[in-house]
Amino acid sequence: MKRQFVYLRIMAKAPPKVACLNLGCGKIFSGNENKKFCSIACKNEYHNAKRKTETKDIGTIVTILKTNRRILEELLDGRSVKSVSEQRLLDSGFVFRYHTHIRVNKGDGKEYKFCFDFGFQTKSSGWYQIVKGFKESDN
Repeated sequence: MKRQFVYLRIMAKAPPKVACLNLGCGKIFSGNENKKFCSIACKNEYHNAKRKTETKDIGTIVTILKTNRRILEELLDGRSVKSVSEQRLLDSGFVFRYHTHIRVNKGDGKEYKFCFDFGFQTKSSGWYQIVKGFKESDN
């Protein structure tokens, strides 16, 4: 006696149709429900475009920070401490809202804003004190 097997055809749900996330493409494609791009090329194009705008914004900020550092270094002119007017910093192109970090001197509690290794601190109205960076043991 021969065995008979009955094969049941299971009807799978048709994969959903979605639009490619790459705005330059916009193809409608079907595939796994978590698939977002129609091809690897579209996926790469999308992420490269996204990264390009992020890099541009970050690059602008880094350029401002480097300019601020260069201005502080030039005004300090090899000294360890110097007082300069706010107007002189502004005339040089200094942008006060951009700095890399803030440190508080443990000795006197004064707050210094730094552009990499050069810092500045408000002395009195319209005057700033510029300093070369502290060593870790100084703070």
